[in-house]
Amino acid sequence: MLLDDSLRAEFAAESEEHLDAIEAALVHPSEERPAIDALFRAFHSLKGMSDAVGAVGMKALAHRAEDALGLARQGKLRVGAAAPALLLAADALRAARLALLDRGADPPAPPHVLAALPALLAAPGTPALPDAGQADPLLATLLSMLLEAAPRLAEGSSEPALQAAATGMGLPRLAGALH
Repeated sequence: MLLDDSLRAEFAAESEEHLDAIEAALVHPSEERPAIDALFRAFHSLKGMSDAVGAVGMKALAHRAEDALGLARQGKLRVGAAAPALLLAADALRAARLALLDRGADPPAPPHVLAALPALLAAPGTPALPDAGQADPLLATLLSMLLEAAPRLAEGSSEPALQAAATGMGLPRLAGALH
């Protein structure tokens, strides 16, 4: 996928800003409506930008995250409970962004991350886990740990085992958010 220089520069700058804002907001998630609206808009903007440059994988992932935040806007899902899955989505979006900018590639959205977000939509408040047989076993374990620890993480509790797992899985931003 080829981007002209001006579109590439605009996409690079704006997508980085949105991803930074998402990650900062999810480190200490707020249940306040303005904070939820800001997260929703950031994922919505990433969805639109991805569509504009033809990044189908990024668009699909941003759309799923936006749907989860739509439930949070309706008061049907706590952002704190969704934060681990949304951080996984942000990490996957960042990786897809780099693939697009560095190689012109449009990788598909990771199945384990796509599975985590609909789990939130299927059972707001008590996310179901994706079928571990569909994802890498290590990633499924990490996802399981994150979803189980979500309430404690939302309250600011750090989980050394989760930090180590996130670091070991190559998710440095998520590991940093768990500190």
